[in-house]
Amino acid sequence: MSDDETKREFEKTIDLNLALLRLTGVVSSERASRDTLASLAFVCMTINTISYVYEFATSSYTLATVLESFAMIIPLVAGQTRLVILLWLRDSCQTMLNICESFWSTLNSREKKIVRSYTNKAKLLSRCYLFSCVSTIFFYVLLIEFGSLIFSEPKHFANVTIHGNDSSSVPSEAVKSLEVTDDKRRYLPYAFFIDVQETPWYEIAYVVQLGSMVSVGLTCVGVDTTGPLLILIACGYFDTIQSRIENSYSFESPSSPPILASLSIATKAKTATETTFVTGIESSSRNVGMKNLRTCLNHHQLLLKLCEDIENLTNIMFLIQLITSTYNISLIGFKVVEDNPGKVKFVTQLGIFIIQLFLCNWPPDLLRSKSEAIGHAGYSMPWYRYPRNLQNPVNMLMVRGQKPVRLTAGKFIELSLETFASMISTAASFFTMMRSMN
Repeated sequence: MSDDETKREFEKTIDLNLALLRLTGVVSSERASRDTLASLAFVCMTINTISYVYEFATSSYTLATVLESFAMIIPLVAGQTRLVILLWLRDSCQTMLNICESFWSTLNSREKKIVRSYTNKAKLLSRCYLFSCVSTIFFYVLLIEFGSLIFSEPKHFANVTIHGNDSSSVPSEAVKSLEVTDDKRRYLPYAFFIDVQETPWYEIAYVVQLGSMVSVGLTCVGVDTTGPLLILIACGYFDTIQSRIENSYSFESPSSPPILASLSIATKAKTATETTFVTGIESSSRNVGMKNLRTCLNHHQLLLKLCEDIENLTNIMFLIQLITSTYNISLIGFKVVEDNPGKVKFVTQLGIFIIQLFLCNWPPDLLRSKSEAIGHAGYSMPWYRYPRNLQNPVNMLMVRGQKPVRLTAGKFIELSLETFASMISTAASFFTMMRSMN
């Protein structure tokens, strides 16, 4: 298969995540400059961050309004920080994708199916994350446009939390002010630092704000799924190496003297010739098998180096994601249990933060188990029958397998499903404390 065909096949395998990375300017794009796309993504996130910070600074300070403002400010600031980190290290990210592509070119059709099973998991997680972001945007717009129809009774509608463009009040107070202000007053779906009422400026601001929030959602999905994508691809390659090791040749020398002793001289001569031919074939097979095993050992070393690069790329991003997601699960949980008809939009936000927390814990947990399985595969090989020059690398493989790959958040928090459960428990505890303060 030519290099171009291999490249197209690999890109098709990760098409969704690759499109998101190109849209955010992380990897090179043939159709547009990645610097332009990166600047656009950063500007969209900056505008929304400034709008919510301005709204928080100019609003009255009650527990409900502070929690709601923080529930939007923290994800925006954290997402912007992760974007900056990824853009700063985007050359390293591009290099790792190129390495993954070079690994792909060495696989056969069966092994490619193994890797695809992992990239499909990455795409499924990305689709779930993307669906949660789109649903949240949809519910915000729905409440602004049809909130008065859905919640017809004023006493109920007055409690609906909607992000308006009234700079003098936070979203929940902006809707309460509907009881005393002109019914014709118009509100934008999200916070904005300029109060826009006149046509066509309101319509322009509405479309721009909606487009910028869609850009923010796509950017967050692209950035937050980069690490999990690389990790799951590495899991697939660990699986292919394990499969090759388990199916490697035993390199046993044939032994047939007892059979030859029972034959006549003529038969012995004929059988000896056939045995020499078979021995030559088996010797050639052993050489091929040893070559394949050495290739597996070399690929294993390269894959471990790739995992180190993934750790260097993602450890700070995962730390930010771990802390902010845990904190926001508590805040959003506090809003969800309120007697508020508009809390449906917070349900989708809660889903976003749980997915974020899962994204930074489950793939590293899977990578740890897959890298550990390589050591187990090494123990199952008849390494004691191998040539001496091959025994040492196999022994090193078994020793290295005792220390599986462990990815961390900030170099001090090991990421795993145990950490995921611990963070959910911490969020629940914080939520209980916040509710007792209300």
